[in-house]
Amino acid sequence: MSTHEQRPATPGQPADDGGWVGVFVRRPILAMVLNLLVIIAGIAAVQSIEIRELPDVDRPVVTVRSSYPGASPESMDAQITAIIESAVSRVQGVTNISSNSSYGSSRVAVEFSTATDMQVAAMDVRDAVAGVINQLPNDMDDDPRVVKADADAQPIIRMSVASNTLSESELTDLVNDVIEDRLAAVEGVAAANSYGLRARTIEVRVSQVALASRGLALSDVINTIGKASVTTPSGALENATQQLIVRAEAPVDTPQDVAGLEINAQTKVGDIAFVRWAFQEATALTRLDGQTAIGVEIIRQAKANTIAISEGVRAAVAELQQSLPQGVTIAITSDDTIFIRESV
Repeated sequence: MSTHEQRPATPGQPADDGGWVGVFVRRPILAMVLNLLVIIAGIAAVQSIEIRELPDVDRPVVTVRSSYPGASPESMDAQITAIIESAVSRVQGVTNISSNSSYGSSRVAVEFSTATDMQVAAMDVRDAVAGVINQLPNDMDDDPRVVKADADAQPIIRMSVASNTLSESELTDLVNDVIEDRLAAVEGVAAANSYGLRARTIEVRVSQVALASRGLALSDVINTIGKASVTTPSGALENATQQLIVRAEAPVDTPQDVAGLEINAQTKVGDIAFVRWAFQEATALTRLDGQTAIGVEIIRQAKANTIAISEGVRAAVAELQQSLPQGVTIAITSDDTIFIRESV
């Protein structure tokens, strides 16, 4: 049996202190502090890391959408698209502008640098568009709409709204006035778009024979109906003790009101046309378990967290479900975050 004897250090030669490992052996408190720092840094990194299906390659994009029914693509480009492009090009941080003009529709996509804050960018674009509103055609349906996402962005959540107690028009009003606004308010949501709407409208079916027999043109009927509903301020009446605001109102709310409009002294709309309640023609049909429904799509903002949006939308749906009329159901039919969660 062999034995090993530890020899004392040679005079003048430093003793072996174990290197950096020896430091942790001799100073356990230092080792504990460093380990705690590593653990804290790891927890902070896990909590702040972004979880998404694909790598973060999004840039802040704001889209301006405009509608002008009946206008040709050339008219849309000259009267709307070019004006909006010129206005938003002066916004700070813009790196690229692309546009598309089609029949009755215009889209201007404004791309910003990665360092640009999405909220600030959207506000700047809204201000720029508001400054040129008076240069756009007066007979546009609505003012241009600013959306904090690319117009080609795909929805991350789809849902259907159905009811066995409300009519199609009542369900349409509920989606437009309540559900869309609540979902669009969820943090990270760029837009909540609905389809399959069937709003109630007044339908006027003109008889060409009756119109021609009275020497009238279709434009006469259109002008009469277009000028029918009038609500304008008419000044004020004042005396020593009070001031009264005068407002002229001539609302046309029912088919009977429209039929009673006078085209000329001898002819009313009801004499040359059949007027009735009807529904707008649906551009899409949605069914939920065989029942007619209205679809809603959730578009996420660039740079937004998909999972956080899904959690916010589901919480909003649960909140809405408690306050909606009896018989109204909101069902989430697809959710991209399911795949992301399973992958994680």
